[in-house]
Amino acid sequence: MKRRDFIFNTTRLAVAASLAPAILTRASAREAQDKLNRIAMGTLIFRYQFKQTKPREMPVIKNELTLLDVPEFYRDKFGIRKIEFWNEHFESLEPDYLAKLKGKIKAAGSQLVDVQIDRISYDLASENEETRLKSIKDVKQWMDAVSFLGSECIRVNPGRPRGSVDKSIESLKELNAYARNKNLIIITANHFGLEMDPDKHVRIAKEAGVHTEPDFGNYPHDATLLPKLEKIVPYAFIVSAKVDEFNSNIEHISYDFDSCVRLCEKLGFRGDYMVAQWSAKFQDIDYDKVANWVISHIKENISA
Repeated sequence: MKRRDFIFNTTRLAVAASLAPAILTRASAREAQDKLNRIAMGTLIFRYQFKQTKPREMPVIKNELTLLDVPEFYRDKFGIRKIEFWNEHFESLEPDYLAKLKGKIKAAGSQLVDVQIDRISYDLASENEETRLKSIKDVKQWMDAVSFLGSECIRVNPGRPRGSVDKSIESLKELNAYARNKNLIIITANHFGLEMDPDKHVRIAKEAGVHTEPDFGNYPHDATLLPKLEKIVPYAFIVSAKVDEFNSNIEHISYDFDSCVRLCEKLGFRGDYMVAQWSAKFQDIDYDKVANWVISHIKENISA
């Protein structure tokens, strides 16, 4: 090799070696951001900070939040721009309030991924036709508001535990047609109704043309958890990565969270994971740390 070529090649290798750490750092940062883009967060996890859902055990709200605060708070505190609202936290469905809320989402550069419709009296699986039709009407009213806000999805409960699967399908077919005209996707979680039976849940999703939202926290925390999730994950649009109880060291102790995430990835799920927490037990702990725990454990177990 000529001396000139040797010097050139040696210099090139030295430059490449010096750049390698920077390239790896940029690649790692890009991968981390790609993973963060698959993570959303709902208001359920911070329900203690909303006046509508303040637990009776807390005489005073610490660091009170409203929906108007959420887009900026989630962006600045956690780097999360995909958000979910619980309908319990809405102050109104009046146009002025919804316009303000829409403006806050836009100003933060955020995206409303979903609105959970829980705290209204509705039963889409009711065999009482008057009840069922009123339920459909009430859900459509929420669909109008959710669509105005620009949400991608709306989460609707298929029906109460003793309801009719056929009636649930009939109701959701009508609602799905309405949703499509509103550019909304209907998702259905395993949320303590007749859909807690995963076989019924799959049948409802397939026949009504809607999606599931597998919720880690809602099935019993026993040996049936993963097999039940395995049935409904293939029909998922969003996964609710809901945690339950934590110890004083902010370690999740209710079930194996990581295994649930890995199962979803193994089954080919490549959508968004929704950060959520719910426990029947009052836990006066740092929910910023809880949120960070969930975010970090999702990142550890998903692909970009």
